[in-house]
Amino acid sequence: MDDRLDETLVCACKQGDTDAYAVLVKRHYRHVFALCLGVLGNVHDAEDIAQDAMLKGLVKIKKLGRGEQFEAWILQIAKNLSIDFLRRRRRVKPLAGEQLMQAGQRSQENHELEQAVRRLPGELRIPLVMYYFDKKNAKTIAEELNISHSGACQKIRTARKELHKLLTERGQDEQRM
Repeated sequence: MDDRLDETLVCACKQGDTDAYAVLVKRHYRHVFALCLGVLGNVHDAEDIAQDAMLKGLVKIKKLGRGEQFEAWILQIAKNLSIDFLRRRRRVKPLAGEQLMQAGQRSQENHELEQAVRRLPGELRIPLVMYYFDKKNAKTIAEELNISHSGACQKIRTARKELHKLLTERGQDEQRM
C-alpha cells in the first residue's frame, strides 16, 4: 500500500490524481463501511451507502480544507448519508412480501444477530459496531464520536449487555413454543 500521508494524497486528489483517491478509498473504506453498518444495521444498505460516501468524497474533495482530516471528513459524509437513508426509508415502508423474501435469503444466525443489532439504539449500536467490526479501540471510538473515553467504554459495555439480552430473550421465547 502507498505510504504517503492522507494530507499528501488529498493534495494530489485536488490536482486531479484519481489514483491518489483510490489509495484513500483502500485505506478508509473499512472504517466508512463499519460506520454505515453501525447506523443502518444492514450489510447490503451499508455497502451501498459506503460506496456513495466514497463517491461523494471524490466529487467534493476540493472543499476539504486540511488533508489530514480526511478520515473524519469522509466518516461524517458517511454518517450523514446513512441518516438520510434511514429518513427516506421510514417514509416508504417495504411491502410485507419483500421483507419475507429478504429475510429468507439470509442465514438464520446472521439474520437473528442483524435483527438484534438493528434493535439497539443508535448511540449504542454505532460504538459496538466500531469496536467489533472495525476493530477500533475505545480511545479511537471516543475521539471519532466526540465523547469521553469512559463514555465510549460504557456505551460498548451497555450495548453488549443489551445485545445479549435481545439474543437470549429470543432463544427463550422459541424454547417456550
